[in-house]
Amino acid sequence: MSLKLLKFNIHSFLTTGIDTNTIFGAICWGIVKLYGESELEKFLEEFKESPPFLITSPLPLDGDGNVWFPRPPLEGSIMDTDERSVLIERYPIHKQFKKINYLDWETFKKILQGDLTTEKELFEELVKRTEQLLQSKRRKIPTDVKDLLREYRGLIPTAKSEVAVKTAIDRLTNTAKEGQLFNEIITALPQFAVIVKVKNNEWWVKAKKALSVVKLGGNKTVGLGRFNFEEVDEGAFLKELETFVENKTEKCITLAPTFYEGNIDIVGSYYEPQIYRSAVDKTYAYGDPDFITLPVWKKATLYLKTGAMLKLKRPSGVIGALKETLKWDRGSRTYRVYNYGYGFPLFVQRAGGNL
Repeated sequence: MSLKLLKFNIHSFLTTGIDTNTIFGAICWGIVKLYGESELEKFLEEFKESPPFLITSPLPLDGDGNVWFPRPPLEGSIMDTDERSVLIERYPIHKQFKKINYLDWETFKKILQGDLTTEKELFEELVKRTEQLLQSKRRKIPTDVKDLLREYRGLIPTAKSEVAVKTAIDRLTNTAKEGQLFNEIITALPQFAVIVKVKNNEWWVKAKKALSVVKLGGNKTVGLGRFNFEEVDEGAFLKELETFVENKTEKCITLAPTFYEGNIDIVGSYYEPQIYRSAVDKTYAYGDPDFITLPVWKKATLYLKTGAMLKLKRPSGVIGALKETLKWDRGSRTYRVYNYGYGFPLFVQRAGGNL
């Protein structure tokens, strides 16, 4: 097993969000383009049995090259008190605290080490950590806790969206009628990182080549979704991260959306469910004479969102599954489409970082 860190740079707007399923789907299309459909079938069969590699969700990457991690749900709340005066004082602070959805590596690492187990402990740590980060950047440190937490949120790289006015086009006749306009949300996504856990290097080399010949998201035929990526040498960081990948325990934090499976103790876990239904990518089927009859939607699926704090019945480096979300017959052939749903677990150690 080895860990890789990929840095993605997006060169055009996006009309859809980028997640693990988007990246995995792009790899599959690239394999078809470079190696043919038979190789894709082999790839998917192997993935269902024993994934040759696992990928995280896109993780924010700041201007200094630091990776930010999804904030997991912890026990308790900073509002756990019966004193009215304290509640009044903490409420506006609590609102800012809850808006923080990503954590820097040093803070996230303390959760993995078992040193931060409650929301109150995380809150106290973020106050101290923000002061440290602002001091290192030679920036003024606010005295108000609300402003301090707001400053921390400002350090997290975020996507920016705007509304674009488009003309409706009939894809069959390639024509547009006057006055048929609609609004579409387009997103400018900053650079992001994807961490990869590689088990089978041969498949990973093919996957990287496949990823280099495709685009991401919707409206690829009109130039959207252009990107490039590079494998970044972050040996010290990845070595540190490897501890939490390899030292398996019964509690883990997921870095990608995962499908529920029998090894997850759902009652003892903290998670947020997400119903996901995606369209079939028909970018490469526009020249098909039966294009109008091709399926439009995959089945709706239920994910446990990225950042879930899961309790496992037995420690395992692989949780989740590759799930079939569409099947249809065309002539003598049966086609199948899959959604990616492996959780990429990082394992929480006991306090102090010891097993």
